[in-house]
Amino acid sequence: MTKIIKYIVLLIFSFLWFLGCSKPFSDYLFDQKILKDDFRYGDLYRLSNLPKFKKPLQKCKQFSEKEKVKISLFLAGDSFTEDKRISKKDFVADSYFRGNVAEANEDLPIVATKKVLIIETVERHFRERFTEPWKNWEYRLKKNEEKFKISIPSLLSLNMPYNEKLHQASLFGFDVILYIKEWKALLNYYFFNRIDEKVYLSKDKNNILYYLDIEPGISSCFDNIEEKEIEKLVSNVNVTYKYYKSLGFDEVILSIIPNKTSILGRDLGNYNHLITRIENNSKLEMPIISVYKEFEKGGSKLYDLGDSHWSCDGEQIWINKVNAKLLDLQ
Repeated sequence: MTKIIKYIVLLIFSFLWFLGCSKPFSDYLFDQKILKDDFRYGDLYRLSNLPKFKKPLQKCKQFSEKEKVKISLFLAGDSFTEDKRISKKDFVADSYFRGNVAEANEDLPIVATKKVLIIETVERHFRERFTEPWKNWEYRLKKNEEKFKISIPSLLSLNMPYNEKLHQASLFGFDVILYIKEWKALLNYYFFNRIDEKVYLSKDKNNILYYLDIEPGISSCFDNIEEKEIEKLVSNVNVTYKYYKSLGFDEVILSIIPNKTSILGRDLGNYNHLITRIENNSKLEMPIISVYKEFEKGGSKLYDLGDSHWSCDGEQIWINKVNAKLLDLQ
């Protein structure tokens, strides 16, 4: 009997370990509603567990009925444009490839139609990404293949080493666990004035914000930026523009997404106005897709309550601007 119990325990722990190493398998269980996604109320709620900011993330509509134009859209993006948020259906381009702006990519599809590259980055990472010209991607013109390469990950694939965040997401996303975490978070907040170290509250306590936007460093929207650095960043953007045009892209466009803190947390410091200083610089050669004015005007409705990313309204503003630009280029 003891041996049977040992084997059962071993099997349980082996399964739990496997969940922490196989993202495709965990994603499958989430899709089947067997596991709960602990990001469903937002990344900042997930860190803080403050119930005031607990609101289910919206599932944004995708408009597949858009009439397509003969343009191939290449999107180098970050978490604002990840596949779970935005897809080919949202764009008027008849072909679409998306990759991570922070990662190297040499496996870009070769297409015969007009090629448009959009480099999308959230404001907090702009300075680090353009400390030098951005050359993470390569586009090879030696082939004439019109089909994109598609790889389907196996449910049994493993990510080594073990991923603790993936494991926690699998085990602790259930509502009963979240209620316990909320009580703990409220006790720490009201009795000790403490919240998770990776989040801040605006001074009016109505907005929850990501710590990187606020604490001293290159990612902070309150970090002082000398005009000399702005000129260097603009120069690196221009080199990037010429580089990708030389590789065969018909147009290359920059889009900087405002930090939530830059719009809703300015009462925490002196905003450095990074976006407008780049976008309005007279020496900037790369075309831009800017949403800064719209976000400044729209305020809190353009960001999810418990998340650092845009809401469906904010996302749609950006998508509409991209599509307008693509229609102009056709």
